[in-house]
Amino acid sequence: MHVPKYILVSVITVLAVLVTVGSLGVYWLYTKNSVVEDELAYARVQINDLAEVVQEKEEQIEVHKELLRILQQQAKNNIYDLSYMRSLVESASATVEDIRKLEEADQELLAKYSKVFFLNEHYTPAQLSYIPSEFVYSGNQQQIAADVAPFLLKMLNAMEGAGLSPRVISAYRSFGYQSKLKHNHEVTYGTTVANQFVADQGYSEHQLGTTVDFVNTEIGSNMEAFDKTAEYTWLLNHAHKYGFTLSYPPNNAYYAFEPWHWRFVGIALATDLHTRGMHFYDMPQRDINAYRLHMFDTE
Repeated sequence: MHVPKYILVSVITVLAVLVTVGSLGVYWLYTKNSVVEDELAYARVQINDLAEVVQEKEEQIEVHKELLRILQQQAKNNIYDLSYMRSLVESASATVEDIRKLEEADQELLAKYSKVFFLNEHYTPAQLSYIPSEFVYSGNQQQIAADVAPFLLKMLNAMEGAGLSPRVISAYRSFGYQSKLKHNHEVTYGTTVANQFVADQGYSEHQLGTTVDFVNTEIGSNMEAFDKTAEYTWLLNHAHKYGFTLSYPPNNAYYAFEPWHWRFVGIALATDLHTRGMHFYDMPQRDINAYRLHMFDTE
């Protein structure tokens, strides 16, 4: 039986539309599932964070309860050692002041961001400072958090004094800039390769304004060669004295080895990590949080 040509064309067209719609549906479901999985992972992290905060608050309450118990016992026994009581009150006041400072401090500065914690598009450092142009690769303007700037400048001057020529090739990156950077690398290298060394927007330490990527005048923009430089060796041995630590050492669980990528975490934490032979992402978040109060201390 002969089927008119226009009927065949119509049937083929309908089938093509159905296949296209079906493919779009599968893609939508895959994308939706991926988004849901990301949201669930982030929710689990938030729950863990809240649990740690609750535990810290409970411990602080217990401290105050113990102080109150001692004072009540002294009153009951008619023991009035005023100097001792004064020291207890001062201790309690100092604890309250520390709690206030912690609550006012930026909660994000010492959090882990490698594919786990998330910074939204509205996060920016409280204040940014320009890195002196003589320390910036190819004269490009680079900014860093104002509180971190003195530590970075002191370290760069020390490196220069040691006969080295460090240059910052990248520092603060906004959420939007990181998105464009990731897209450009995906186009150039493909998504799989790009995921090994470039964070998605919201998961980059650079958005904190506390992180810098280094090169030197010899290797130029070839960051992959930085681990062969004297500057890298110097940083391994001395960066902790200025509050900086290597985020992604060889064989880390997050990205490919990034010898150029150094994050400011404060002198106390960086020195502790260096002394113990640990890296930032090896330490539990709860232990890291203990360093927040004194992150910008100079000793």
